[in-house]
Amino acid sequence: MISKRKLSVSENKESLTEDASEARKQPLSKKTKKSHVHNEVEENDNVFVKFLKASGITLKTGESQNQLAVDQIVFQKKLFQTLRKHPSYPTIIEEFVSGLESYIEDQDSFRNCLLSCERVQDEETSTGTSYCKSLIKLLLGIDILQPAIIKVLFEKLPEFLFEKVNSDGISMPRLIINQLKWLDQVVDSKDLTTKIMQLISVAPLCLQHDFVISLPEILGDSQHADVGKELRWVSTLLPAEQ
Repeated sequence: MISKRKLSVSENKESLTEDASEARKQPLSKKTKKSHVHNEVEENDNVFVKFLKASGITLKTGESQNQLAVDQIVFQKKLFQTLRKHPSYPTIIEEFVSGLESYIEDQDSFRNCLLSCERVQDEETSTGTSYCKSLIKLLLGIDILQPAIIKVLFEKLPEFLFEKVNSDGISMPRLIINQLKWLDQVVDSKDLTTKIMQLISVAPLCLQHDFVISLPEILGDSQHADVGKELRWVSTLLPAEQ
């Protein structure tokens, strides 16, 4: 259920851009508001924000990273149990994902969800790891959420395909694709492969190569044969080197 695989080197490099990110102060969605204390996002009866906080993650605005107060695997287990044991399961998953969609309508909030969380240490937490995954990466590691989260990511990707790299050096399409790398389990690898192929067919040339070479890292060892077939197909789309 929970992702444990080793993170890719490229993903770790992306996380290093966290300190360099610049926040553009834009209003959040109607369902979320800024708190007056430490740039914390208020719950306002938002299932998404409320369940995250109860499980160990506090959403932040502006330049602040989202904060993780527990070990990553503890957060995932708590959120899984909260969703799975909810009286309205599985409908509650739709409500949770809808809250996520509303929250990431703001580009800065979306970017924060793609960048690593800040680990908040206290006497109740274990040593854990020095590197924390992004909120999106953590959500992708929960099998009952993964298909819906992947769908959200691929719906957001086209918004950034033809944008220039941000002033902070972050490429949003690459950052989004990095979330899919080295997942311990892909719930529906066939659907994910189809989505990536569709993305490659419409992506600008400068991103096609990056997406193609990311396929083995996204689909995993068990899909190597299928990856090879897809790579041969995609190679026909790419221009020949001069």
